[in-house]
Parts: sequence; structure tokens; C-alpha cells
Amino acid sequence: MNQKMSTAELNAALEKADLNALRMSLLQLTGDPVFSKMETYKQPVWGGVFNVAMVDSKHHDTIKKRALEVLLNPPADVPPPPSFDESKRLMKLYTGDNYSNEYLRLGYEELAFEPHPRNVEWTKRPSDEVLSTYHATVVGCGASGIVIAVLLEHLGIPYTVIERESGVGGTWWVHKYPDCRVDIQSHAYQFKFEKQYPWSEHYPTAPESAKYMNHVVDKYGIRPHLRLATRLLGATWDEESGKWTVRIAGPDGKEEILRSNFVFNATGQFTHPKLPKVEGIQDFKGKIFHSARWDTSYSHKGKRIALVGAGATGVQMVPPLAEEAKSLTIYQRTPQWVVGMPNYREKITAGEHYLSENMPYYWNWLVYANFVKTHGLEHLTIIDQDWIAKGGLISEYNDRSRRYMKSYILEQIGSNEELAKKLIPSYPPMARRVIVDSGWFDSLKRDNVELVTDKILRFTPEGIVSADGQEREFDLVVSATGFAITDYFGDTKIVGRNGKIPAELWAKDGPRAYLSLMLPNFPNFFIFYGPNATATFGGLYTWIECWARYSVTVAKHVIESGLHSAAVTEAGYTAYNEKNDEAQKLNVRGGGKEYSGSYYVNEFGRAATNMPFGGAKYHDMLSNPDFNDFDLR
Repeated sequence: MNQKMSTAELNAALEKADLNALRMSLLQLTGDPVFSKMETYKQPVWGGVFNVAMVDSKHHDTIKKRALEVLLNPPADVPPPPSFDESKRLMKLYTGDNYSNEYLRLGYEELAFEPHPRNVEWTKRPSDEVLSTYHATVVGCGASGIVIAVLLEHLGIPYTVIERESGVGGTWWVHKYPDCRVDIQSHAYQFKFEKQYPWSEHYPTAPESAKYMNHVVDKYGIRPHLRLATRLLGATWDEESGKWTVRIAGPDGKEEILRSNFVFNATGQFTHPKLPKVEGIQDFKGKIFHSARWDTSYSHKGKRIALVGAGATGVQMVPPLAEEAKSLTIYQRTPQWVVGMPNYREKITAGEHYLSENMPYYWNWLVYANFVKTHGLEHLTIIDQDWIAKGGLISEYNDRSRRYMKSYILEQIGSNEELAKKLIPSYPPMARRVIVDSGWFDSLKRDNVELVTDKILRFTPEGIVSADGQEREFDLVVSATGFAITDYFGDTKIVGRNGKIPAELWAKDGPRAYLSLMLPNFPNFFIFYGPNATATFGGLYTWIECWARYSVTVAKHVIESGLHSAAVTEAGYTAYNEKNDEAQKLNVRGGGKEYSGSYYVNEFGRAATNMPFGGAKYHDMLSNPDFNDFDLR
């Protein structure tokens, strides 16, 4: 990709460049104050949900001209990355905004000037002999498991990664439905320690995401520690030894025991598929499978297909199914807020790659630009009681977003009032996940596609009967009905100190955790993508890295201090969750079933999935463990 480009090719690439990111990279390279004095403005996106920092057009030619000079005559010496203090000034200059120190610390890590911004280092490294007496088990080799393993490998702590599937990649290995892909831009959907991967598309497909993870597994030496097709059967804490007795079963089904000081449960939320609980489903004679268990040996071409569920997964697979099916009937229980996304399914050009690879620091500012943009999502989640008192619905931001998203839907479907009633939600944006339009609305206009909003009453041997009294016959039923989100351990039995099990702790109102990671009486045990883990903004990989740094830092503290174990105290757990519950009252994602009814709210009516605190505040909580909240032994 580093092959030289002609002047004409470079000019073409610069026409597509993010000029504000380019301005910042040029400022770092040259130190020329002309770049810091350029005027900027905020370009509203999604009706003002996001405000993208843009450079005034009168400066565009200057930026492109100076960038071309750098590309044609690369500097012999590139200035070193800026310090944190200098980066704070640059971040403020990028948007013209003043930020809290909490936000700036998170933003600095997102800029990823350091090789591994969220690495963990020894204060005083123990001898190899001492380290050899420790062991960690990592359960799952998706994104979370990989990041944990990278940190353990760096520290030299012995570990084993077990993965129940036959391949690496977690959700991106498991999901094989047509056109499964990420709905976050590729340069934001990668680890900050493995940057500038040569993605082929702006929004990567599942196979490409899995390929990236395999690349990381091999590059960082994780493969020798990995055991595929290996299930966790159970784990029991042994107080005397300070270790977990971890029961596993490999491909041959034979049970084996690992003795581990630390257990990192990195199986995630989207692990246990849910099939619809509908009368007669067992009598259906056609083919039926869940979207997460796609049968790649079965050809759906020319078939009569029923798609049950129109959430993020269902909406994403509709266009490819509609193109190849004889007929596609979509059973939708709840409409979704669906919006357009620029560059979705578009290839990344050679020119775009060239700029990222050859303009120093440009990639860093591209990543930061996306991070800043997603910050707008945080405003959408906050319930403004003063705004409501004045006659508003949720907040100025959320109401404005609602108007924009509604207008987008109406623009896509035209004057079809009947379809509009089926497609425009009654709940506010962000109460459920906002979904990317991957061709959803265009597909609904096809002659071979039908949208049914009547409740499914029962299955028959030939098909499905809905509340409108009609029986529709199908060859294939695809269930896109989601997952048992709060079933973190499935049928795996985890037994902590004094025989405690998570079900006892969670009996009152469902799963909870301290910082989404730890439970009292479960020493040296960490849950990734746990209860209330989903933050208000920032990419998932950002938070995985933060969880991993925090958890491995706790493990490091146990080893360096010669301790036996570390667990959150019941007082620390309770106090944290009381703050969580209070914050949820002001968050649209935690506003109860009158707002949601989705997987955001559990069967007890409690918001159990999303983090109510601001992203910068949550990051600050995760930056350094507060051992005052710990039972250290």
C-alpha cells in the first residue's frame, strides 16, 4: 500500500480527505501557527445529534496544497508524538471546545499516539520463577479475550485461552448470516495497540473482523496458549490455595482441570440465542434456525422465507435475503429508529489508505474525529426534566433527533401512510438501539417483500398463523429474536467464596456487578461485557481495552503485593449499584418499560444492560482500581 502515487492520484485522495484531521496532522508536523489560526465551524449531522468540526472552506486549498508538499517530499524527521499536556491543547483546538480533564484523558488514549495507550506495566517485575506459580484462564477468544491475553502475554503471566467455537473471533466468527457486518467505522473498530489495519471497507464484514482478530492472535503470540472447541464446564474457588478449580472439556469431550489464580469470563452478552416461544414451533416441517446459528449448507435462494424479528440483525440481513428469496415475509413486533450512514458498504480506496499510512498523525486524528462525533450520542440519552416541564418529550437533543429520524423514514417510504404507521416508533431514540439503514426501506418496497406487524399466534407444519388470521406458508424460518443477554454463564456453574453462586446475588432484580466487572465473594474473577457495561459513547473496543486494563491491573496488584486474592466488598458493590440505579432515572436507556421493553430492560423492569454514567466518568472509574472497595487477602 506504500507504493508511490502520482500527483494526480494524491490530489484525488486529498479531495476525499478529512480536512480538519489533515489540518491537525500538518500542525503537528510543521508547527506552523497558520493551522492553529484557521477558522472552524460545527456541521450538524443527524439533525444535530452530532456536530462535526469542520474547517472553513476558505482554508481548504491551503491545507491540501501543504499536505501535497508533505506527501511528495516526506520530512526526514517526524516530530515525536505530543505530550498529554500538548495533546489537551490540540484536542481543544480541533473542535474549539473546552473539555473536562476526564474527557481529555479518554480523548488522549483515543488519539493513540502511544504504541499501547492502555497497556499494563509491572511496578517491579517478579522473577520468572515467581510468575511460573501463577496461572490465568481466559474464557472466550473474541475481542475481550484477545485483549486480556495480549496484556497477560506482555506481563509474562502464564495463561490459557479456551474458546468453545472452532475459530477465533467471537461474535464475528459465530455470525455467518448474509452481509453480517459492523455498523461502526473500521478505523474506530480496532484495538489502539494494533492500528492502521488495511481494512477493505469503511464498515467491515464479519469475516474481515474475524481475520483482523486472527492477525492480532498471531502477531502477539496468543495462538500457542489457545485451545479451540473447548468448553468451560464450571469453576469453583478454593480458599486454601487461592485458586479456581476450572473444569473444561476439549473437542473429544474429555474433562480436564486447570488450577487458575485468575479467571476472566470474556464470553460477552450475545452468547445464548433465543428462539421464539410460540405454540407449534416444533411442528414446523420446513427449515428453521437462529441468525447466530446460520446453516451455511442450506441454500435460501428461491425459497419462501419468514424472518421473525426486525431488530439490528434482522434489518441488516433483509436486503440480501430479499434479493435471493422467492418471497420474504418479515414479522416485526416493534418498529425501530433506522437511519442512513455514509460510506456503508463502500470500499476504502487506495488513496485513503495512502494518506493514513504516509501522512504522519493523520490516522490518529481520523480516529479522534469519529470519537468526538459519537460523543453526541451521550446527549441523546439524558432526560431533561426542565425541558419536559416546558412541554418537551425527553430533551432538546433527543426531540431534535426524533424529528430528524422521523423525517428520514418518511423520506424513504414516500406517501405510504400505512407503512409509516408500521415503521415509526412511539418511543424516543436511544431507548432502543438505533439501527443503520443497510437497504431496509428499499427492500420493503420490493414486490416479493411483506411486512407483518400482527402478532404471531402459532406455527403450523406449513408455516405461521398471525393475529390477522392469515396462515402464510414457508420453506425457511429465520429467527432474529436476539439473545438471553443477562444469561452470562448459561449452564456453567460458577461457585465463589463460601459456596456463593451468582444466582443468589442476582435473585432480587437480575445481574449486577461492580463497574460491570466484579462480584463480591468471587475473588480474582472478572466478567467482561457484564451487567450495565454498555457505555453512552465510544466504540466497543475502547471499553474492552479499559475493562482489560482494569482487571489485569487488579491481578498485577495481587501478584506484586504477594496477596492471595482480590474481590470487591459487598459494601463497595452495593454503593456502586445504588449510584447506578439513581443515574438510570435520568437516562432514556434506563427509563423503564414505558420507554424501552427491549433487551435494555430485564424481566424485573430494571435497566441491566447500559451504563448510565457519562463515558468520560466511567473511563475515569476504570483508570485505576480503588482498593478501598476491595477485600484483599
